[in-house]
Amino acid sequence: MAADKARDFYVVLTNISGEHQAVWDVWNSWGYRAISFDMTTADGKRFVISKREQDFTRNGPSTFVVEPGEHQVYAIRFDKSWEVRPTLPKVGEMPITLKAIYEISPTPESVQHQVWTGRVESHSYQLSL
Repeated sequence: MAADKARDFYVVLTNISGEHQAVWDVWNSWGYRAISFDMTTADGKRFVISKREQDFTRNGPSTFVVEPGEHQVYAIRFDKSWEVRPTLPKVGEMPITLKAIYEISPTPESVQHQVWTGRVESHSYQLSL
C-alpha cells in the first residue's frame, strides 16, 4: 500500500451495550485480523483491505475489556502489513467509499474467555485515494 508516506488514521470501537465486553488484543492471532475495510471505487468495483497473514511465534488468547459507553481506539496505518484483494489497479487519484469492519468469529477460545463475537460495520465514508 503506501510504502513511503503511510499516515495513521483511527478506527473507534464503541461498546453501546449495558455490559462490559471483552475483545481480543491485536497482537495475538485471534485479534490480529479483526479489523478490515470494504472499499468501493466510483465504478462500483469492490475491494477488501485486511492484514496480511502472518505466523505467530508467540501467541496467547489475551483480551481487554471495553466498559459500557467506552471506546477502544485502533491506530491504522496502511503499510506493507496490509493487503488489498483483488489487487488495486495503479491509477491516479480516484474517489472511493470506505467502510471499517470489526469481526470476530466464535471459537472455543472466545467462549472460554467470554469474548464478544459478531460483526459490526462503520458508516461509509467518501474519500479520495
